[in-house]
Amino acid sequence: MLECLPRWSAVRNNSARDIGKRTRLFFVLLPLFLLLCVRSSESGGVSLGAHLVCARVAGLTDKQRAMCRSSPAAIAAVGDGLRMAYAECREQLSGYRWNCSGVGDGNDFGHVMPLATREAAFTYAITSAGVTHALSAACARGDLPACHCNSNRRRMTGPSEQFQWGGCGEAAYGARFARRFLDARELESDARSLMNLHNNRVGRKIVKDLVRRECKCHGVSGSCALRTCWRALPPFRTVAAALRERYHRAKMVTLHPPPDTNAPHSHLVIRRARQNAGVGRQPRKSELVFLEPSPSYCEPDTAAGSFGTHGRHCNRTSRGENGCETLCCGRGYNTIRTVEETKCRCQFHWCCRVTCDKCITRTETHVCK
Repeated sequence: MLECLPRWSAVRNNSARDIGKRTRLFFVLLPLFLLLCVRSSESGGVSLGAHLVCARVAGLTDKQRAMCRSSPAAIAAVGDGLRMAYAECREQLSGYRWNCSGVGDGNDFGHVMPLATREAAFTYAITSAGVTHALSAACARGDLPACHCNSNRRRMTGPSEQFQWGGCGEAAYGARFARRFLDARELESDARSLMNLHNNRVGRKIVKDLVRRECKCHGVSGSCALRTCWRALPPFRTVAAALRERYHRAKMVTLHPPPDTNAPHSHLVIRRARQNAGVGRQPRKSELVFLEPSPSYCEPDTAAGSFGTHGRHCNRTSRGENGCETLCCGRGYNTIRTVEETKCRCQFHWCCRVTCDKCITRTETHVCK
C-alpha cells in the first residue's frame, strides 16, 4: 500500500508558505489516493476497502460515491486535479484582493463559494479544468483501466506525405468523466446550479480547445515522408492563464424566464445594463458567468469568503491589481526596510586563499495596513 503515497512528494517540495495549506489538503484527499491501493489486482474489481473509504469522504453526493467505488483510479486523478487547480488558482490571482485564500482548505471534497460572484465562476471553471486535465493525463499514462486507446489510423495529407495518428483519445475521456463527476454536485435546477454547470463546461472546453497536435518525423536522412502525430495536453498553467483572461471578461447573467413565472425550463441570459431593455443573449460557451457583483474583499467577511487584505504585501510602484493603492483599499501601507550584508566579488588567489568584498543590500517591503 505504501507505493501509492510517493505521489504526494510534490507537497513536501513546495515553498514554506504553502506547506500548511497543502498539508491540510493532503489529509483531506489522502483517502482518495488510498483507493489505488485497495483495488483487487487479480479480478480488477473494487475491494471492500474502496467502499469504506468512499463512504467516509465528506462532501460527495450519492452519485459521486457510486463513481468513487466503481472507478477508484479515476477518483485518485480527480484528487490530483483538485490539488493542481487550487494551487494554480492562487498563482494566477496572487496579487489580487481575492487571491483564492481559503479555497481548498476545508474538510469537504471540492470547494463551494458562498456567493455567486465572478470569483466563484473562476473557482468552478479552474476546478473543472484541473480535474479534466489530470484525468486526461492519467489516461495518457495508462493509469485508468476504463480509458482505452483508439486504434491508429493512417491517412494521406498530400501527394507525397502521409501521417499516422498515435496515442489515445484521453482529452475526451477526461472531459466526460469530469462532467459526470463534478456536475453531479448540482442537484437543484435554480440559477446558481445553472451558473455552476455553465462554468464547469467552460473549464472543460478550455482544456479541449488547447489540445495541440505534435508530430515526429520518420524517413531517410530526417525527411518527413512519414509523420507520427498525437494530441498533446497543454501545460495546465496555460489553461489557467486562459481562464484568468475570461475571469476579467466574465458576464453577469440572470435567469430567464424569471423564477416567479413557474416556467418548466429556464436558462441564463446576460443581464442588460438598463431595465426594460429586453431579454439579453445567452452567454457563449467560452464565457464565464456570475449572478451577483463581487464584494470589495478589503475586509474579512466569512459570509462573502473574504479574508481581507490587511498584512498583504503590495507593490508601491504598480498601477495594477497588486499595487498598494488598489490592494490596500486606500488604508495605506507600512514600509519595512532591511539591510543585509553578504560576501561578494570573491576571488581565488594562488595558492590558496580566497578574498571577498562585503556588499550591502537594502530592500524595502510594503505591507498593507
